[in-house]
Parts: sequence; structure tokens; C-alpha cells
Amino acid sequence: MAHPKNDRSAIWPLACIYSQRFNAGKVDREATLQEFLKSVTETIRSQNVTEMHKCSAKAAKLRNVGNRHFLDRKFQDALACYNESICFADPNSDQLAMGYANRSAVYYEQDEYEFALLNIDLAKKNNYPEKLMPKLLARELNCKQRIAGGRSKNATPRTRMSVNVDTNPRIPFLADGIGMNYEPKFGRGLIAEKDFNPGDIILEEKSELCGVDFNLSYRNCNHCSSRFNYSLIPCPTCPFMMYCSQECLEQNWNLFHRFECCVVTKLYSVSSLSSMMHPRLFFYGLTQFDEDLRAMMKYCEKEINGKFNPLDLDYTNPNRLELFKAYHNTQPAVDPENDHFFKILACGYYVMYLKNPAVNSIIRTEPQRRFFLRSLLQYIRIGFSMASYSIDARGRAIGTLTPIDSLINHSCDPHAATFICSGTIKVVLLRPVRRGEQIFTSYGPVWWEEESGNKTPFTCRCVYCDRGPAGRRWRALIDRDFPLGAVDDLQKLHDIALRMDFNNAAKLNALKQFIKKHARHYPERNFGTVLDSYRMLLVAMNRTDVEALERARAWAEDN
Repeated sequence: MAHPKNDRSAIWPLACIYSQRFNAGKVDREATLQEFLKSVTETIRSQNVTEMHKCSAKAAKLRNVGNRHFLDRKFQDALACYNESICFADPNSDQLAMGYANRSAVYYEQDEYEFALLNIDLAKKNNYPEKLMPKLLARELNCKQRIAGGRSKNATPRTRMSVNVDTNPRIPFLADGIGMNYEPKFGRGLIAEKDFNPGDIILEEKSELCGVDFNLSYRNCNHCSSRFNYSLIPCPTCPFMMYCSQECLEQNWNLFHRFECCVVTKLYSVSSLSSMMHPRLFFYGLTQFDEDLRAMMKYCEKEINGKFNPLDLDYTNPNRLELFKAYHNTQPAVDPENDHFFKILACGYYVMYLKNPAVNSIIRTEPQRRFFLRSLLQYIRIGFSMASYSIDARGRAIGTLTPIDSLINHSCDPHAATFICSGTIKVVLLRPVRRGEQIFTSYGPVWWEEESGNKTPFTCRCVYCDRGPAGRRWRALIDRDFPLGAVDDLQKLHDIALRMDFNNAAKLNALKQFIKKHARHYPERNFGTVLDSYRMLLVAMNRTDVEALERARAWAEDN
């Protein structure tokens, strides 16, 4: 039975179908890749997923839902509905222009005048109805007057969070004095070649590949993952992909969306999560080989150099072919508990991509198809092993894949906090790192939040999770008493946190000085509380910075 046209809620992902089958014992988890392919092909045939297309009637209905949210002052819900309406609207239709105009009304009510003006401009450029134009022009004038009168929200970052130590001459977004090492226990990792301090921002890396959860596709850029305050523009052809800029739209199309666009509904029916990032790696590589599949096969079918060092590349003038080779030469961690799911995803994407004539015209012969299937599985394994994820309170994920950040391993006893925001990954040290230490971040659980439990989808090998003598000795340190001097300083920190005359930068500095001064008492339960406060304040300050930068960008694009 075909899914109802233009009803994405009817999509039942292949991954969910097979999860039920695995749990019921109806499918053998140990089946070969070819056996999985046969089963998946039959399942897809029975599902008969039809493509969704632009539809102005659907766009009008979604816009009306957004209007009801707007009247109820549920502005975030209104923006999401307007974005979905914009995505479904036919290009050059009045529905597209009215969606932009409706968005501008939301921004006006939120005092986001820069974004309001940007969307008014988009409406005017997309055939906004003349009979409604006077109201739009009045809003435009009001926005400009309020900005001129100083009533705009802040559009200048107060504390730009960027690398604040000397940088690597060949990797300008990475701190100098950081190298890669290889350990049997953790595989590849980043190691400090000199001492670093709390507050050092050691990495600010732009995302090269990302995957956006199906339920965030109208809220985040499908190329860089930036939210840009919901002010996104649609793919002109499909009703799913949105972008924060024309540049992201064009780059996304050139690198991989042209291979997805006419089958994007089918691809989302494989998995509604952010896993589309993984097959995109194949097309990212194919594009760098100028769509010469034979040349790509010749390179990729050689033995993988699992100890390939991405830090050896020159990032002052990035070469995407070399970046692809860095990804390809990653030896993914073995994950026997999930490999059957990886095979299902690979087979599902294989079947769906080959329904696209643009892909079918390139991958024609049986050897090429076998290579395609094997590559999809390999890149899914690599992606799940390397990717960083940002997960919201509703479990919706954005995955990003970058050559440097992917080297930082997880520990429940992290040195650093990682922030994924506006298409950039930032790594900030929470506590000192000494020369020779491997630098760890956390993929979720940390030791000072014991009640959260270990939520990693893999077996953690950090010192906190070590059940042997070394782990027991380390955990025993947590319950030590803080020295009196440290207790006094802790009370001073608490007092500073409550003071309204101290801004966030001053509070952050106080936390940083405490961590540096009392580092010798780590780990200790109170110390964990300080680290958590430090991390949460960094989150808040980074968010404020990003919002200010986005307002400045919106203003620049409109002028």
C-alpha cells in the first residue's frame, strides 16, 4: 500500500520495521549482507513509498496552522509551520511569498527586527501579492525605525568564543601543541604536546558533513546544521530540505543533494534519524573524483590505512579530495551489537538511491553496485564511529562529521566540553591538561551526574567505568573531603553566582580560577559540581554569542 501523498507522518522507517523483526526473532541478525539485501528489497517493494512533491494547497493549510499558533503566541511552533509551508510551496507562488511575510510578522513580535527585514525582503522578491503590500511595507518601515532607535536586540557578540591560544600553522582552527596518538584501548585520539589550562578553546571546526533528524528538517540547515533562528530557504525542487543561505543550498546540491532530491522521501523512509549523513559520505567522495566511479573504486578498494593522520593535512587551503581520503582511511570501531542495523541501513539506502536516474546512470555494472553497497556499509560504520551528535530534549539529533573533532574520544571523566552550534564544533577545556595526556570529551554521561547512568551506545572504557582495581582507586577519590581553603573558595564562588552586578564573563573567570587553583584536589564531588556549573555557563554564553552573530548576519544580508 502506498503512503498517502504529501503526508510525511505516514512514513514508517525501515529501521523501525526491522527493529521489531529482530526483537521478534523473525530476521537473523547474523545474516549476510546479500541476505539482508534480498529481505530489504522485498520489504521496500511491499511498502511502496511514493515521493512527496511541492503542493501549494498543502502549503496553504500549513500556513493556516502556523497562523493559529501565531495568534496563540506560540512563536516557535508558528515558525516551524511556516517553514514547512515554505518548503511545500511551489516556486514563485504567492504561498511562498506569504510564508516569508508570515515569518516576518513573528520576528517583529519577537523584536527580532533584523530577521523581520530579511524575510520582508524575501517576500518582496517572491511575488508577494500587491493588494497585501501596504501592510508589509508598513512593517518594514517600523522595523527600520526601531533599529535606528536602538530598540534592536544585541547584534554584537560580547565574548566571541573562538580559539584563544596559539594555533597550528597548518590547521588554523586547532590549537598548536596538539597531536594524534594511537592506543589499543581507544584507537586514535588527540594528545596534548604541552600543558593547557581551563578555558582554553582548542578547536573551532566547521562541519563538512551533517545529518539532520527528519523532525528537524524545517528547523535546521540541511548542509551546515545551523538553525539561523528558523530563517531558512527551501530546496526549489523537494519539500524537505531547507538551508540557512544560498551558499549552503548550492554547496549541498553540488556535493550530494542532487543525488537525493528526487528520492528524498524514500531515503527518509529508510531512517527518520540523522543517519543520511553516512551515505552522503559516498557521494561526497564521488563528487571529489569528478563522478569518475572507476577512479574512486581504484583508490577505495586498496587496503585502508587505519592509522592515517588527519593532522598531516594542510587546512589553510582545504582540499576536499584529501578530506574524503581522511574519512575513508578511518578504521571504524567494531560494534557487533549494532552491525545488523548498519547492514539494514546500507541495504535500504542502496535500494532507494538506485531509484534515482542520476545515481543509476553512474552505478551501472554489477561490480560497481557491489562496490556501492560495500561502501555504504563501510561509511555507515565510519560515520557512527566518528560522528558527533547534538540531541535535544525530545531526542531529535543532529550529527556532524569532521576530520579533527572525530579524533576526540569519549570519557565519563572528560577534560573538555564540545559544543555543536551553527555548523561549527567548538571544544573548550573544563580543567587543566598536562603534556602527554590524551584529551577526552563526553558524548553524554559524566561522572558527576551519576544518577543519569551510562547512556553511551557502546562499552565505555574510561577510568570511571573501569571495574578493575585502577577504577576502584579512582572512584574512591570522589568521596574525599575538600580542604578548608577550597571550601572557603567554593562558598565565594556561590556568592559570586548570586550577584547581579557580576556579568557572565566575570562569573566564568571566577570558576576558571577556582578550577585552576584547586586542580590537585580533582576528582572530588564538589569539584564535579563546579565543572558542571562552568560547562552550563559556557553553553549559555555560546548561545548568546551565536544569536548575536546571526542577527548581524541577517542585517548584513538585507543591506
